[in-house]
Amino acid sequence: MRKHTVYDRFCKQVNQMWFSIGLTVLRVALGVVFLVAGVSKLGDWSAAGYLQGSTGPLADWFVSLAGNPLVDFLNVWGLILIGSALLLGLLVRPASFFAAIMMFLYYFSQFEQNTEHGLIDDHIIYLLIFVLFLSGGVGHVFGLDGMASQRIRKQSWWSKALFG
Repeated sequence: MRKHTVYDRFCKQVNQMWFSIGLTVLRVALGVVFLVAGVSKLGDWSAAGYLQGSTGPLADWFVSLAGNPLVDFLNVWGLILIGSALLLGLLVRPASFFAAIMMFLYYFSQFEQNTEHGLIDDHIIYLLIFVLFLSGGVGHVFGLDGMASQRIRKQSWWSKALFG
């Protein structure tokens, strides 16, 4: 006899339609947040001022990155590409992976300010949401991941990694 896991019990209790709608709204809302943040930084924006004010255990490393044009480029285009992927529901799993890394870096770059009121701040909440999105399937509901994965004839590990 098969044991029922906590996840099995969760699936039986959840209203799948509302859960799917909730995840989709969360995905699209975060997509808008990331896309707007990235587009607003297009031009001659630089992370130098932010990085020079770094605090915490990795402060020296973050300060050494200040003024590096590659860091600015990766930050701006990372935000834009992650936001676009979340909005379209395309490549949500890899976008979530990189977004989680970005949130981890943002959290530790201003560690003292981010932990002023406890260890949990908005960066950690975003990171946890992206870990949830990494579980897969979030881009299949009202997104292009489902259509893209259907077009692939032979499902392989890389298609599952990309499309959830």
